[in-house]
Amino acid sequence: MGKRTEGREDDLERREADVTTREAALAERTEAAQAILGAADERDASADTRDADADKRENDLDLAELLAPEDEYGYGGDWPERRNASLDRGHAKDDRTASHDDRLALTEDPAENAPG
Repeated sequence: MGKRTEGREDDLERREADVTTREAALAERTEAAQAILGAADERDASADTRDADADKRENDLDLAELLAPEDEYGYGGDWPERRNASLDRGHAKDDRTASHDDRLALTEDPAENAPG
């Protein structure tokens, strides 16, 4: 009976070691996922700020044009500002797309996308 008890204890220790290893790997993956989500949230916040700033600049231009005397701006005088506002919105969209892709990658099984 002593051998049987020792075998059980050895098996129990092996299984506990396996569980400890799996828990450590899970903790590591969780930390990596939290880092990815944190970076995605920062990009989203930056994109939101850029969008709001671009909208305000464009609205300010529209208001200035509406209230300006005739032909003060001239044809195309405000195009650079409008182009910059549009570019900012484009960059904000790219940031949101990247953060969405990061979040999506966390939920997909990498084995499904592996070649071969």
